[in-house]
Amino acid sequence: MPSGLKIALVNPRVESYSSVLPPLGVLYIGAVLEKAGFEVRVFDVSPYDDRTLPDIAAYQPDVVGMTVLTDYWLRAKHVAEFIRKEVPKATLIVGGIHVSTMPEESLAGLGAHIAAIGEGEMTMLDLCQRLAAGTSWQDVHGILFKDASGQVVRTPPRAFIENLDDVPMPARHLLNFDEYLIPPGFIRGRWSERSTPVITSRGCPFACIWCASKCIFGRTVRRRSVENVIQEVEHLIRDYQIDTIWFIDDTFTLHKKWVMEFCRVMIERKIKVAWGCQAHVKTADEEMFAAMKQAGLVQMDFGVESGSDRVLKALKKNADAESVRRAFRIAKKVGIRTMASFIFGCPSEDYEDVEATFRLAREIRPDFASSFFLTPFPGTELMQMAQENHWNFHFTPGETGMKKTPPLLIHFTAEELEHFRARFQKMFIWRNCLHSLLRPSVLGRAAWLAMRYPKGLFLGTRKFMKTHVLDDLFFEFLIYYVAERTRRRARAAGRSGTGVREEVGG
Repeated sequence: MPSGLKIALVNPRVESYSSVLPPLGVLYIGAVLEKAGFEVRVFDVSPYDDRTLPDIAAYQPDVVGMTVLTDYWLRAKHVAEFIRKEVPKATLIVGGIHVSTMPEESLAGLGAHIAAIGEGEMTMLDLCQRLAAGTSWQDVHGILFKDASGQVVRTPPRAFIENLDDVPMPARHLLNFDEYLIPPGFIRGRWSERSTPVITSRGCPFACIWCASKCIFGRTVRRRSVENVIQEVEHLIRDYQIDTIWFIDDTFTLHKKWVMEFCRVMIERKIKVAWGCQAHVKTADEEMFAAMKQAGLVQMDFGVESGSDRVLKALKKNADAESVRRAFRIAKKVGIRTMASFIFGCPSEDYEDVEATFRLAREIRPDFASSFFLTPFPGTELMQMAQENHWNFHFTPGETGMKKTPPLLIHFTAEELEHFRARFQKMFIWRNCLHSLLRPSVLGRAAWLAMRYPKGLFLGTRKFMKTHVLDDLFFEFLIYYVAERTRRRARAAGRSGTGVREEVGG
């Protein structure tokens, strides 16, 4: 059993509605370390201010492991600076998608001792076991560091975890998990009091040029067993009273046999929970979709991206407009509600392609639709293309992620792309928002939130008047709502003496 080594796992966040998502990557690492006998605490650093940072210093950990997303880069630099100053004796290990795609820059920019590349569980365990034993860690696979002479050393890559059942369930108990169960939940158009994400697989066989998933999980899909996933679902219902689960796999529907077995067990055990997932249009299958609906599926999200086959080919989407039509026909036939996402600002996209996207969106009639601007994340083929072709970056690479303003300009101006998005969102105002709000069960709750958080409604309305995109109204309100709800609970905790750290998930 390891003795004496205290480990802090840190997740720096920025202010966004998605910041309410629990940090599953950190919680998986925490579970592995706890299982090995280490003392572990998780600090999900508040995106709104620094009030949780002193708790890290008070803990005085021997090892700090910090995950870094590209969106959170500037916040991560700030948190790393605090750790180096206030916990100078701690070994700082950084990982996550941004570190894996830009390890040398991350090691230097964060002032870390070690950068972990790829899947973090076994690398972190190996490092902590050696640090606890006082033995050399410099031959641990999957890391980058500077040696005594200041030279950067990169060890051989770590093999992927083959059997995901060997990884324990995320250590949700290391957080005040109720703070992440904030209505209305993550599935568009459904009010969930206690909704949470779950992941059943790692790896994606598709090669979409904007996606960096392969940098962490690779191309080969590894899947947890059905029984292992069912145990987590039952645990969430029993211990956290979860009413909705959002499966965040890149493609939940990739293996029909697995999905059919999962649905069979859900039905046989009478597991009552609503759930949603992401699917690729090429995986559409009527028998599978019908089984999923019977097992509790309430919504399926498809990345349609474009109505132009030429653009889809440029994006390496491995799909065409006809496969999109087929997938939505099957979903509608079996009664599955659909969510479709689209992208503007793609390579080779011209005005005719944009109009094709509008035509396809109208034809498939998704229940909900969203649109985004193509974003070049580090480590993606798109980023490499942008640099090689000297495309116009409308942001600073490495310091931001998906934005409401176009981050990359290829064939259109920023104003043109903003016009396309606003026009698209207006086309789906009724489907996206109004018909959900007119449901009595949703309308009453939404009205109650608006009355309780009037400033959020004002901020959302102001954003809508600027962009003319109704989605912006809702998300601006939700960002404020999540922030203010957290602040109010923290103040209440302070008055009752229970401590702010516990209330904000630190």
